[in-house]
Formats: sequence, structure tokens, C-alpha cells
Amino acid sequence: MSYIIESPSQIERKIAFVIEAKEVNSVLDATLREYAKDLHINGFRKGKVPLTVIEQRYADDVYNRATESLVNQNINKTIDEEKINPISRIQLENQENPQKIARGEDFSFTCSFEVLPPIDLPKDFTAFSVNVESPALSREEIEKITLQLRQSMAALEDVTENRKPEMGDILLVDVEGSMDGSPVPGMSAQNFHMQLREENKDKEVDALVRTILVDEEAKGTMVCPEDYPEPTFRGKTIDIRINLHKIQKQVLPEFDEEFAKKMGFEDLSKLHIAITSQSMNSKMAQVKSKAQNDLLQSILKDLDYTLPEGMVQAAVSNYMAEARHHLGKQNMTPEGMVQALADMKEQGEKTAKEDTKAHVFLLSVAYQQEFTVSGQEVDMYIRQLAMETKQEYEQVRQHIAQSGMVHEVQERIMTGKALDYIYTQAKKMPVDAEGKPLPESAEKNETNA
Repeated sequence: MSYIIESPSQIERKIAFVIEAKEVNSVLDATLREYAKDLHINGFRKGKVPLTVIEQRYADDVYNRATESLVNQNINKTIDEEKINPISRIQLENQENPQKIARGEDFSFTCSFEVLPPIDLPKDFTAFSVNVESPALSREEIEKITLQLRQSMAALEDVTENRKPEMGDILLVDVEGSMDGSPVPGMSAQNFHMQLREENKDKEVDALVRTILVDEEAKGTMVCPEDYPEPTFRGKTIDIRINLHKIQKQVLPEFDEEFAKKMGFEDLSKLHIAITSQSMNSKMAQVKSKAQNDLLQSILKDLDYTLPEGMVQAAVSNYMAEARHHLGKQNMTPEGMVQALADMKEQGEKTAKEDTKAHVFLLSVAYQQEFTVSGQEVDMYIRQLAMETKQEYEQVRQHIAQSGMVHEVQERIMTGKALDYIYTQAKKMPVDAEGKPLPESAEKNETNA
């Protein structure tokens, strides 16, 4: 086997292979032997069919398999020997009408793919610093979490008295949003449950529904939020109509020994310890995630490099697919869907470039540090993904394997390791919730979140 590597650009590689006839024959014979193992043809015992008979009768299938095996073996061997790290799917020239091997003849093919761009990586990540909020829990936070736990076990009771909704009530409503007489996509819902919360008391919908009784209607306006999925409506004034069907209130259980036992704990003190511990772990994870992102963005702002177009386009496709899925739940017309997606494309491209820049940087760090990913780590990642998406592990595993996404999973794990490495190296500057530096004594006692 011989090959020539070309670099059409900083991020492109093209490899032209020539495979000698001897190797072609060897791979073809190996494929025939594998094919023969479970083959049964009348007149021959299972596994004893002559290879010449198989090659004649099943030529198309056998030669396709042998060609695929020959191509994959040589590509994998070459990129491993040359220490090349493709970051896009490897494309074969004439992939729609690929060549097939022929016994006794040399075989040639060409493949192309993208690689990481050259990046002037920082030589010392200890030179960077990042503010890290103290993860200390306040009494108010513990009380809030305890209340949420009680609410999860609360019973619902219909409100029969003739009164308007109050904070904490759970309401059954119809909501309709419109602008200039036409429905606003995603702002209409029938028999929708909403809870009145203190933190939302100033929002237009919550304030409006508190003005009416059951079986009454209220009309008002609201300003469409800036994070609304369809950009054309952001910041615009929307007409809102609400019909109130039912008011329910939560009957909270007492936070006592009986409640602790219902939650599976020996006593109330054990439950309180568990709440505090879980709350602290959750807050530390949030603090670390924010600090890592802040650190990464502070490093990236001073770096400029070519982004692999294939990776950017893949990220755009993923963004638009998620947008299409979200909008598909909004009862939009086909025309409205097309327009909404067109409006979102610019934001999708911007987000894709930002995500790709971060991904490429972290992947470069991972390769520089020679991080690797074990099969066990891939398995753990898939199990976690299955839990988060509430799917069966085996179903997720098979989907990832069949769709060729194992390499993408490995890259995600590697970028995660790279981000952890950078964060570990950087200096952490403890700050309070308002971003003010903590006293020196607090800095010494601060543990890495």
C-alpha cells in the first residue's frame, strides 16, 4: 500500500491510496472465508461451501464487503501512523458511485476530511484566573429547597370560595396570544396548568390572571420576551386573552418525623442532612460550570483561528433541528414554520460558530495533553445520557453505534477533560454572590468547586 497526503488548506487533508493487487486478493479471500462461515447452500454442508462457488454466486455482496473492509483498514492504519486526527466524517471521492476492487488488480481511492486548525495554545494555563462564587448555602436557600420538597408531596384541593387567584395557587386556564388580530405561534394553550409564584408576580400574564374570578375572561398586553423562539416577535407588544377555569391550592405536609419517614429517612435530622448535602453538591456544580465557562470565554476572546466549515455546518444543522422540533409543538402552520426557521437561521449560525470555536480549542488542548477515552468512559457517558433523556440505555447505545456517533461521544468526553484540566490549572479567585472578592482568609479556605 502506498499513499500521498495533500493539504488543500490548513484544515483540509486529502489522502490518495494505491493498494497493490496482492493485498486486494488477501482481503478478498479473508472476506470470502468470513462469508462462508454461516452460509448454507443445498448440496454443501454448512461452512463447507467452496470459496470459488461463493465468489461466483454472491459476487456483488462479497466484493462490496471486501472493498469497504480494504478502504477502512488502510484509512485507519494511515491516520494512526501519521498521527492525524480527523474532526469530520471521512468522505470518499465518488461516494455516490464508488469503485469496487477486482481480483488480481491494483485498487486506488481517495478520501478527504477536516482536521484541527493550527492554534497558538497558551503555554501555561496557571497564568489565567477566574472568579469563583463561594458555594456557601444561606438559610433562605435551605428553606426554599425544603419548601420545594414539601410541595412535591403536596395534595391539591379545589378552591370553592368565590375569590381571585392568590400566590401559590395552581390555575387551569386557556391562554391566547395575538398580534394585529393574528395568533402568535407558541402563545396559545388550552387547559393549561400554571402556578402563581412570587418571583413571577410582576409578569403580565400572572398579574392579569389575578384580576379575575373562575369562569371569567381577562384581556391585556405583554411584551414578548427577548428569548422567545421566534425572533420576529421579540420585544413586540402582544395582545393576551385569558380564561380562568379552576383554582386549586396546595395543602403542604408538615415537615416533621412522619414526613421524613415517608421520604425514606430514619428521622427528621437525617432528612435535613440529606437536603443540605444534596443542595450543596448542586450549588457547587452550578458554580463550577459557570466559572469554567467564564474562564473558557476569557481565553477564547484573544484567539483567532480558522473554523472547520464541516463542523460549523453540522452545528448549524443541529441547532435548526432542535428549533424545528420546538416549533413543531407550537401548532404552527407550515408557512409559519418556514418563516420562523428562516428568522432563526442567523442566530443559529452565530451560535454554531461560537460552539465550534470552543469545541476546536478544547479538542486541541485534549490532543496536546494526549488525553484518551476508554470504552468504560463511553459507556458511562451513554448511561448518563439515557438517564437525562429518560430513555432505555440499550436503545441509546444502539442509536449511537448505528448512526456512527461513537467518535462524537469520544470527542465530547475529551473536551470535557480538557476543560477540567484548564480549570484545575487556572487560579481561582473566590468572590461572594455579588462578585466582590472574599477576604484572604476565605480564599485560603476555599476549595475548588
